[in-house]
Amino acid sequence: MQPTSRDISFTLFGFPTVIQPFFWLVAVFITAINIGDIDNMPIWIAQLLVGMAGVMLSILVHELGHALTFRYLFRTPCMIVLHGFGGMAVPYHPHRRTYGFRGAVAEGFLSFSGPLAGFVLAFVTFFLLYHLPVGDGLAFSLLRFFLQWTTLISVFWGIFNLLPIYPMDGGHISREVFLFFFPRQGVKYSLILSIMCAALLAVAALQYGMIFMAFFLAFFAFQNYQEMTFRSFRR
Repeated sequence: MQPTSRDISFTLFGFPTVIQPFFWLVAVFITAINIGDIDNMPIWIAQLLVGMAGVMLSILVHELGHALTFRYLFRTPCMIVLHGFGGMAVPYHPHRRTYGFRGAVAEGFLSFSGPLAGFVLAFVTFFLLYHLPVGDGLAFSLLRFFLQWTTLISVFWGIFNLLPIYPMDGGHISREVFLFFFPRQGVKYSLILSIMCAALLAVAALQYGMIFMAFFLAFFAFQNYQEMTFRSFRR
């Protein structure tokens, strides 16, 4: 995956990192719908920018967890990409897989390492927020908002990613569990579970007026159904 002129590219702990333009649009949307109405435009814009930084930090740390696991557990170099649907750690070549219980645990940890890194970040930001001295002024207000928002988004993103839905981390973890117990049908069973969970949660999101979330989940359900149909057709 080669970065384009519209991407932001840099190196993070030795990992080539790319932030695509669509990521910023989603970060703006997610932050804007959570900071409330515009009472004071300059302060609202400042909160929006700080909130976008929190979204970037949260997802970047999440993907860094995966990247570090690729590096130290699988000895596989990779790059980090932040895109409109979140982010991903992209290995430069397929990593060597060990089968059986050991392989399932290793692959499961690879998927869990992202949410785990996010939960660690949430703990750190909450700790800093709890020990933040009382202060007045815009700077203190923005710092408090940044810590609160980063804690919230890190916890939410970690829990959301642990749902047994492809392409999120929980979907890959459920695949490893099913493959361990049902080697021939494990992928199919994990896809069925993914479709059911995504569809049910999409309906629930619609009922609570969470249109953006419902769209994500419905899209994932459709993708999973296509994948399952394709696999059945190939057989």
